[in-house]
Amino acid sequence: MDTLDIALKRLGKAVDRLETAVELREQRVEKERAQSAQALQVARSERAHTAAAAEGVSARLEGAIERLNAVLER
Repeated sequence: MDTLDIALKRLGKAVDRLETAVELREQRVEKERAQSAQALQVARSERAHTAAAAEGVSARLEGAIERLNAVLER
């Protein structure tokens, strides 16, 4: 086997390793993207729940303030 054949085989193996590394990185990125999307969905759901709870608390406070004002006006 001459030097050129050896170099070409080494180059082929190096390219194979690079392709494998790229595929693994793409898989990892896709997994991270999916996890981020899921975390975003959870955060949006929690935000909606918190906003609804805040609205409820606000309405109850407004009612209490109105009752207190009515008592103070008597």
